[in-house]
Amino acid sequence: MNFIKIFLSLFFALIIFSSCAKKEKVSILQEQDLESQMIELYNEAYDEFLKGDTRFAAQKFNEAELIFPQSEWAPIAALMTAYVYYADDYYPDAIYELERFLKVYPNHKDTDYAHFLLAMCFYENIIDEKRDLGPLLKSKKEFEIVINNYPSTEFAADARFKIDLINDVL
Repeated sequence: MNFIKIFLSLFFALIIFSSCAKKEKVSILQEQDLESQMIELYNEAYDEFLKGDTRFAAQKFNEAELIFPQSEWAPIAALMTAYVYYADDYYPDAIYELERFLKVYPNHKDTDYAHFLLAMCFYENIIDEKRDLGPLLKSKKEFEIVINNYPSTEFAADARFKIDLINDVL
């Protein structure tokens, strides 16, 4: 009988110790490369933007840019951060992100769009052109950059139209 008690005690002790042993956990993020993580964050941010959660989407786009700043997706994520703010009328945040984009990625292929969007942010900030000419003049300056530096882009035609409107007000 003692033999059975000892055997059962050892058997249960073995089961308990084996169930308490640490099992190696593998994080999904460790299995992916940084580029895949960034693309995943970018897609998550875009989905949140489509759902209407501007702040969270902008945060995710910033996070995507920070994870892998050398990637071709990083400047796109930075530009999307600015666009998300612009689309939801957070113009000061959009202006900050666009100015940062133009400093960090001055030779990116979408700098024409960044200048145009920056001009539109200033243009949308025109509240009373008779009292405060600041946004009006800043938008005109950015539209002129688009026209002078990127004359053959689709943004140049709209910039010319906006400058005509600004000149009428001035």
